[in-house]
Amino acid sequence: MPMRFLKSKIVLGLFAIAALQSCKKVSDIGKDNNTAILTPHTVLGASDEGWLVKTNDGRTFNSIFPPDGYAVSMVSAAGTNVIMQKSKIFYSDNNGKNFNPSSFTTFNTKPWRYWVLDCPAHNRTYMASTVGNGVAYSEDGGKTWKEDTKWQANTSPNVKITSFAQLGSNAVFAFNDDYNVLYRRDAVDAAWNAVVVEGVFPSASAYFLTANTTDLFIVDYKGLGGAWYSLNEGVNWGKFGNGALPVLGLEKFVGSASGASGTLAVATENDVYFATTNNAFVKANTGLDIGTKIYGITSKYNIYKNGNKINFLYIATSKGIYRSDDSGFSWDKVSFNEFNTVYTAIY
Repeated sequence: MPMRFLKSKIVLGLFAIAALQSCKKVSDIGKDNNTAILTPHTVLGASDEGWLVKTNDGRTFNSIFPPDGYAVSMVSAAGTNVIMQKSKIFYSDNNGKNFNPSSFTTFNTKPWRYWVLDCPAHNRTYMASTVGNGVAYSEDGGKTWKEDTKWQANTSPNVKITSFAQLGSNAVFAFNDDYNVLYRRDAVDAAWNAVVVEGVFPSASAYFLTANTTDLFIVDYKGLGGAWYSLNEGVNWGKFGNGALPVLGLEKFVGSASGASGTLAVATENDVYFATTNNAFVKANTGLDIGTKIYGITSKYNIYKNGNKINFLYIATSKGIYRSDDSGFSWDKVSFNEFNTVYTAIY
């Protein structure tokens, strides 16, 4: 991918990348009350033409990096930088003016977004790798990467981590889909330790791991094993009732996301499904255009001065970007005009 500066005619406003970690206070002008947003959310969307855009409210979009003809399959924050995957891993350390190729080549790309996790609590970005037990990390915003060698004794060399998730407690979890093995790390200097799972657990398939602030979820990308949840940090697991959720393997499950309420939205290639903990899924396509192909889903929060959290879900689709204000039950298109294009990755 060629490095280039943003063309002034498409720059609608560069952003401070630090906002990706939501460390800048934003509030209503002239107001100081509990309705002021203390920590806003940031969404990055990437198109099939390599265009990178950003929004903080799901209404106003800014162009970050112009289309260059190369589809983006992953985009993420990496500390105060942005990283994305095209033919290689690229990073930007100058507010998106240009992206540089990383020398890291042993990444283990997966068809789900969760093979990359930005972890501000550890000052690291974790990524699935083909080296060692499958975890690499960057402490400089994606410029350089190191093999993670801190594992509990006797960890099998066959384990290769394929997805990550983090709880509100800052515990970080890593999952291997070949053996359905779950590991956790409680501090940046701690080893990855296997979670001893009790009770029922699904057979290995192609599960990916996601989380909200309190619960862990695994969803079968192959569309066979459905979705599972853990309310106690991976020790015990329960299976969601299937309901309308397709489980015949006829379509792939591209992602899942949950708000703090414990609800889970699962996105397949063609539909979105919604379930509360312990309940079966119902189809949740209200608001989506007919024929929409879905590429990814992400969860975001606004944190208000009074401590309240408001959750939003976003999906990247062939018809643009959609947002849900009710945990994934219904959707509204939020990308219009020049921003109404095919989005293949979202963060």
